[in-house]
Amino acid sequence: MKKNAQFLIENLSGKEIPGSHSLTVRYKSLVNFAKVFGIKDPKYVGSEEEVIACHAFANHYTIKSLYTLLLGMKLVQDGKERDFILNLGKLLHASQKYNWDGCVDIRPGDRLTATGKWGKVWLVEANMILFAQLIVEVKNQNDELVCRPVVSAAIRPGGY
Repeated sequence: MKKNAQFLIENLSGKEIPGSHSLTVRYKSLVNFAKVFGIKDPKYVGSEEEVIACHAFANHYTIKSLYTLLLGMKLVQDGKERDFILNLGKLLHASQKYNWDGCVDIRPGDRLTATGKWGKVWLVEANMILFAQLIVEVKNQNDELVCRPVVSAAIRPGGY
C-alpha cells in the first residue's frame, strides 16, 4: 500500500488528467438546482432567455466531471497497466473551492467541457489515506472559462 502511495505521489503531481468530460446545460436543471437552495432571484429561476446559473450549480458539473475523468484513468506501474482507483468504495470527496475570476456566466444550452491536472498529492501515514488535489478548468462551447474549481479527493487504504 505504501509503495502504491509513493508511486502516485511521484507520478501524479502537476500532470494532466487524461481526457475531458462534457455536458450540455439544460434550463430546467439550472432552475431546479437554484430552487433546491431556496434561491428565488429571477436571474437564476426566471425565463429561459434571461436565466444564468447560480454559483452553486458548479457542484453539479464539477463532481460529475471529476468522477468521470478519474474512473477511466489508467497508469503504468512496474510495467503493468492499472486503474488509478482500485476500489471506488474507498474514494471520498474531501473538499472543493471555486474561482470565478475572469469567468463568464453559464446559460441554458451551453456545452461545458472540464479538463484537469493533478495538484499536490500526499499521504497521511497515520491512517494511510492518500489525498490529491485536482485542478480543473471548465469552459463553454466558445472556449470561454466558466469556472476554475480545485477539488481534493481522499482515497482510503485499499482504494489506491
